[in-house]
Amino acid sequence: MAVFVRVLPAVVLLAATATSLQAQGTPAQPVCEASQPGGSVGARANLSLQLAMKDQKTNPANAAKNLQAAVKTLEAPSKGEELNRAYMLGSVLALWLNQPGVGYTPKRSVVGFSSNPEASIDLPNTIDSLFKIVEASKPGCSYYTAYWRGGQQAYLDMVNNGIAALNADKLDSAQYYATMANKLYSGSPYGAMVLGNIANKRNNNDEALKYWQEAATAAATDTVYRDVERQVLGNIASVYMNSARDEKTPKAAQVEAAKKAAETYTKLLAVPGTSGAAGTNARQNLQQALLITGDTSSVTKSYADMLTNPSAYDYQALLTSAVAAVRANRNDDAAKLFANVLQVNPYNRDALFNLAVTHLNMGQYDKVPPLVTRLVAVDPGNPENYLLAARAYVEVAKTRKGSAAAAVNDTTLSWFNRGQKLPVEVTFSEFSPGEKQLVIAGHVLDRREKAAQSDQTSTTSGSSAAARAAAAKKAAAAKASFAPKAVTLNFEAIDKNGAVLGSKSVTTDALQPGKSAAFRVEIDAPNAAAYRYTIAD
Repeated sequence: MAVFVRVLPAVVLLAATATSLQAQGTPAQPVCEASQPGGSVGARANLSLQLAMKDQKTNPANAAKNLQAAVKTLEAPSKGEELNRAYMLGSVLALWLNQPGVGYTPKRSVVGFSSNPEASIDLPNTIDSLFKIVEASKPGCSYYTAYWRGGQQAYLDMVNNGIAALNADKLDSAQYYATMANKLYSGSPYGAMVLGNIANKRNNNDEALKYWQEAATAAATDTVYRDVERQVLGNIASVYMNSARDEKTPKAAQVEAAKKAAETYTKLLAVPGTSGAAGTNARQNLQQALLITGDTSSVTKSYADMLTNPSAYDYQALLTSAVAAVRANRNDDAAKLFANVLQVNPYNRDALFNLAVTHLNMGQYDKVPPLVTRLVAVDPGNPENYLLAARAYVEVAKTRKGSAAAAVNDTTLSWFNRGQKLPVEVTFSEFSPGEKQLVIAGHVLDRREKAAQSDQTSTTSGSSAAARAAAAKKAAAAKASFAPKAVTLNFEAIDKNGAVLGSKSVTTDALQPGKSAAFRVEIDAPNAAAYRYTIAD
């Protein structure tokens, strides 16, 4: 079952000159005899063309006269010069598209034709038809026709007009411009990319996929289009991935969609220069797609190099791969990958927490408390952190006897009580490091009532029923006496070595027990690796 996905809410206008859009990266210019002026007709037309090119920006009226002269010269078929005529006429008409006020469908007389002068001529389609004659006969000429198709200001304007209309949700206008751009120069990915985005906005995923695939194929031919290639491949994969995750999609169709998503993410990762957030997100989604298909062996292959070469990856890539290893039931790999995250980013709270959980699951209980000690130093407001250490010591106590077991039990109770007696619970929903600042957001829960109950429970353990009842009555009275209280968190943004890059405090609204409040803090700290905080008394 198809899932309609909004992939690209906005597209950036092309920040390029017209000439940068012609084909790049060809190591040697191929031979194209059709591009060489042939015979007297071709020579005269070429002279008019060159004069028009010289004057087009500074004297468009004079350029128009020369373009009309070129068209008149080329209007009648010239025996033996058919390819040269098609190439030259396509070039002349391409320059007509640049002329101010001419538009895309002028009268034939305007551009210089004497036959059927009042009829309109569709310039983009005519140019495309003429160049296809040349390209079909002489494929090497595509290198040269690309300049006339996509290397002109007119093409750039078509694409940008389409993008502007798309971003303004004027989809009919966007389709008009993008269709013309794609017809004029399908060797560029821009027209097809915009058409795919239009189809996506119209909830037509099948058509969107068709155009995005065309755009990806075109983009793969030239290094200048690497960003576009990554973008459209990401769009394609997202459509498949959303279908694979949709509960309404039949199971077999989910697996098939996940396979297609995995294939596309693999292509994305293979695009040269795919790194950073783009690479991390693609790899994470690849691993999720593979897990849906049940192909755990390919999941392990996706992170194999990270096990021995962690310094080649950012911590996010290592972290998401560690999570994938857990989901693939590869705990040994997960433990190694979480540990590798801490090599790259020693203060990462997610890696510290998950490595402790992984060691618990593997029965490696002695490795948990040191990790929790590091964890609560950066994240002291999560009761679950303290419970991890308590759970580990419960298991360690089973291996001890006598006074040694008693000492471990005391340690277990100490960790347990530290978590239960926390007056607040801090959870996080955002960690966004940037080049200039770090954004952290989350919620604070007032748990003074729970802390008081825990305190009463610990002091009345083993007491009589009457004593416990009295303690409960006292706790209820304490709850009623809790005045609303604001909570202040003091944050520090830190680098991978723990050096402070910036700090800021945030204070919530006054809270009653059991109530929570959101917080958000922006710290002026470039490229922070992690953060830590304290809870003010």
